[in-house]
Amino acid sequence: MPWNEYYVFLVILMFFTVYGLTIGRNPDGVWLDFIQEIRPYSVIYCTWILNPQFTDKQKRLMLSAMVVTLFSWIVLHPVGEYEAESGVSAEFPVLGQLAICTGMSWYLFTEESQKNKFIALALVCTGLIAPKFKFMGEVVAFVAMLFFIKKQLDFKSFKTILIISLLMAAVLYVTWERFDAYYVSSWNNDVKLARPETYKTAWAILWDYFPFGSGMGSFACNGAWKFYSPIYPEYGLDEVWGLDAGGGFICDAYYPTLAQFGVVGVVFFFIFWKRRLVAFSRIKDMRYYKVAMMSFFCLAMEQTADSSFLSGKGMGFCMLIALCLNANDNMEEEEDDDEEEFEEECLEEDDTLCCKSIS
Repeated sequence: MPWNEYYVFLVILMFFTVYGLTIGRNPDGVWLDFIQEIRPYSVIYCTWILNPQFTDKQKRLMLSAMVVTLFSWIVLHPVGEYEAESGVSAEFPVLGQLAICTGMSWYLFTEESQKNKFIALALVCTGLIAPKFKFMGEVVAFVAMLFFIKKQLDFKSFKTILIISLLMAAVLYVTWERFDAYYVSSWNNDVKLARPETYKTAWAILWDYFPFGSGMGSFACNGAWKFYSPIYPEYGLDEVWGLDAGGGFICDAYYPTLAQFGVVGVVFFFIFWKRRLVAFSRIKDMRYYKVAMMSFFCLAMEQTADSSFLSGKGMGFCMLIALCLNANDNMEEEEDDDEEEFEEECLEEDDTLCCKSIS
């Protein structure tokens, strides 16, 4: 039950909060990090527990609002001359996340048809106006899941492993330039870059502060940025551009933040997502299954070079995941309602026949 699991999560989070305040390396940043860490999990659990259900009219209103918001964002945040030449914009990463959430919502809340699939794809492709390398990979995965995956993925079968390998190869192909710059060439480069150094240091922290990490608010998070963490001078990161006090790349990716929870925290993180993947495999409606898997993939992809899981940008994915987790229960309720309506109609017909026979 989600309630029980949510209670366990809160207990674990409180343990790491107390650990960060008493033993951690940056107690000043703990409460800011606490607020951010509790948000995505609470959105998933609370939406899952509340199980919101919508009428057809409400679905149309929500989709209309999302589409208007998407195109309003494009109009209100035009790509300037600098952004057009350099591909750099502080606002347009949000466009990709907004576009793919709108596309997935369209696919989920409309009837299953080729027309609606292509409309959903068109909405997603609006994010290509100012593409980021992560978003390009998400579009490839979206197309594959929407048009080519016909049944649930069996991760134990050779065919599924082959499909996933081909999909990953396609994603790497369209994102290789940035992937190579951040995660391949830069690891052996004499010039230290913020993101690769953050990943390398995260690995070191896991073992230097075994088993519970350096404490919440101490590394690769807003708490470590606002209340500059002593971890950065300790590992020489204060000399790396973007990782000095007030640097803009301190909370630049989500995965390195796991180091502050240690090996134990990493294990809990993987357990959480393993449980979600198992739950996805039990979803009977393929539309909900596809949206759940796409939301998971988008979150996984985004966090390599973004911390949207801890901010408002990632909450759309979290809510979609929670809605999909309720798919089976809602289907059973609809079937029960249909059976009750059928029984009532049968009783009414029987009463009518009885009245006619008596008359």
